[in-house]
Amino acid sequence: MNDAPRIRRSMLFMPGANARAMAKARELPCDGVILDLEDAVAVDAKAEARSQVAATVQAGGFGYRELVVRVNALETPWGNDDLAALSGL
Repeated sequence: MNDAPRIRRSMLFMPGANARAMAKARELPCDGVILDLEDAVAVDAKAEARSQVAATVQAGGFGYRELVVRVNALETPWGNDDLAALSGL
């Protein structure tokens, strides 16, 4: 086990509602990608974004990049659905 801290020079936020941007993130020279389900996604696009993010995470292909999903706060109408969609991945 390696306990050394991971150095992150660049973390890119990608809107969870933008499938093209998430696919492009696999090729970008960054240390990490944050797939955003929170304020980067309009209310009427949250369900579709959630499905797209889950499919993107499941497909993988991010190589050495750290992959993070930013979910909605649990006290919002979307937080629990975000966690449910991602919990099995």
